[in-house]
Amino acid sequence: MALGCHLEPACGVYAVTARLADGAVHKGVANIGRRPTFNAGLESRLEINIFDFDADLYDTEITVSLHSYIREERKFAGLDALKAQIATDATEARRLL
Repeated sequence: MALGCHLEPACGVYAVTARLADGAVHKGVANIGRRPTFNAGLESRLEINIFDFDADLYDTEITVSLHSYIREERKFAGLDALKAQIATDATEARRLL
């Protein structure tokens, strides 16, 4: 999702919680930034992986709380390297939350 005009937190990976419209709160890991592995665009995005959750939340408004900064955003050699780092980040986010 595009973030639009706002005061932006540091680009990188965070341990987060997401509050859904029904009030349920879920833990997860998020990236704020420009997705340098795939895109050199100027617009920042927020991408969230909610742990142990399997539903379509596209076009749904949720509230995301940033709890712990895990690491800076960086470009990876390819999709496999990115997936491996996401798994490591998710493990760290679970530990922190």
